[in-house]
Amino acid sequence: MNVVDERSLQSGSGARAGAQGPARADAEAAIALMGARAATRVPTATLLHIGEWLGWPEWLRDGTTLAGESGPLPAMVSRADDVRIMGNIVDNADVFAIVQSMLTKARPALSLAGELAVLHGPDLGSAILLVARGLALRNLWICLDISEENGEVAIAMRPALPMGDLFGAFAICALAKLQRSLSVYRGEKLEGLRIATQLRDLPQAQDALAAFGCPIEPAAGAETLRFPKAWLHQLNPHHDPLVWDVAKAKIAALENEAGGVAAGDPLRDFIVDHLSRMHRVPRLKQAAVHLGMSTRTIVRSLARQNTSYHKLVEEERKTRALALIGDTTLSLSEVAEALGFSDMSSFGRSFRMWFGDTPGNLRKLSQGPSSLACGGTSRLRP
Repeated sequence: MNVVDERSLQSGSGARAGAQGPARADAEAAIALMGARAATRVPTATLLHIGEWLGWPEWLRDGTTLAGESGPLPAMVSRADDVRIMGNIVDNADVFAIVQSMLTKARPALSLAGELAVLHGPDLGSAILLVARGLALRNLWICLDISEENGEVAIAMRPALPMGDLFGAFAICALAKLQRSLSVYRGEKLEGLRIATQLRDLPQAQDALAAFGCPIEPAAGAETLRFPKAWLHQLNPHHDPLVWDVAKAKIAALENEAGGVAAGDPLRDFIVDHLSRMHRVPRLKQAAVHLGMSTRTIVRSLARQNTSYHKLVEEERKTRALALIGDTTLSLSEVAEALGFSDMSSFGRSFRMWFGDTPGNLRKLSQGPSSLACGGTSRLRP
């Protein structure tokens, strides 16, 4: 597989720096339709990889709240800025050269949660489904559907909002990330993998499509990746339950930020909301007042479910701890405060009880591996 000349990455349409190109215009239209969700925050994730490949050009931040800054992007940005940056990339860079880089570079352009899921999930199925879930949560302007039919798994993407060419660029990059996630497990044994895309016959896309190493079919309404259902059960000999929990917690935190917490559990929702806004552990009496019921009723209801209020609170603190510990923009004392701890010693004791390790050690672990599978070589046994 040919190595992409990184000088080609900025040879796209070349919209004038500071000007709003067509993809940015599509981004602005989508942001307007997102409403309040446009202000919620998401990890920069793949944009950090792409920005580094591009050399952090000035136009990358055009139109965002980060305009005028230089160097690497912050770890988190608003969804509005996230979509604007994607629009700037489509207007100013060669998306297909970027896709080739995503498919051929030693380290796939996954988010930290994606890297941890792929390397340390229990099996291929669990890992790829968590990566797909992260894609859907991070990009609210797409509809992602996972289905099984005729012995195949299909991951299909459609635009949830009018996105113009911006959707096509996103979709081909998302397909590349899913392919790389599969190849970590499968190596070069990708027989049965198929890609369906509306870009199939586009002349300038041919080198990027060839880099997928599988048949490319015309899309029938959705950009789709298909692979044999039997692959789902391939076990990961490097499965690490603790790191897997970190990956799941990061996705859960993204789901909460997006307003995706299930509406069927108002008590748990209250606990999550109180921890997030007040940075304090909510008392049972506060929960009872909020829900309009007695503390005794809550206790009895939870007992019938073989749980307790204290256990629910600890579960949410534990999940939140795993998500926050991976955010290096927060100091450990800030993490402790966000979890409702009044001092570092009590935070440390609880953390060791939950995870069997110190917050500092787990933070180092959560920063992810230095590299993933490279080329067609698999880190995992097929």
